[in-house]
Amino acid sequence: MITDLTKEHPNKTLWRFLLPMLFSVMFQQIYNIADSMIAGRFAGENALAAVGASYPITIIFMAFAVGMNLGASVVVSRLFGAEDRGGVKRAVTTAFLSSMVLGIMLTLFGYFFNHQMMSRWSFIFENLHFRNYLPDAL
Repeated sequence: MITDLTKEHPNKTLWRFLLPMLFSVMFQQIYNIADSMIAGRFAGENALAAVGASYPITIIFMAFAVGMNLGASVVVSRLFGAEDRGGVKRAVTTAFLSSMVLGIMLTLFGYFFNHQMMSRWSFIFENLHFRNYLPDAL
């Protein structure tokens, strides 16, 4: 079912979009804090360094996903504005499947090339042995 959000009051529409995004960001930050606390207390300094050092890589991966989905939202918005319901469904399905494929590709790339990515960031050599912690940190 497609809901026309142009018929509602703008404040109601904005709140409808704001709250899920706000909770998502809060959940991500709580996860990062918990990950750092657990890694620092139970796995040691090297694991904590891995969590902190891998954060820029995580942000780059997220930027790919956000950029792709922003591009898809433009296509969906244009089709919606043209009242092409079939096109909207095709575009959303294509965006969803493309996001899944991109997610799988980024996961595999991160898993197999995490050591090379971390080496490019020129971290201290003794902390490079935390490769075992990185799949969880990515």
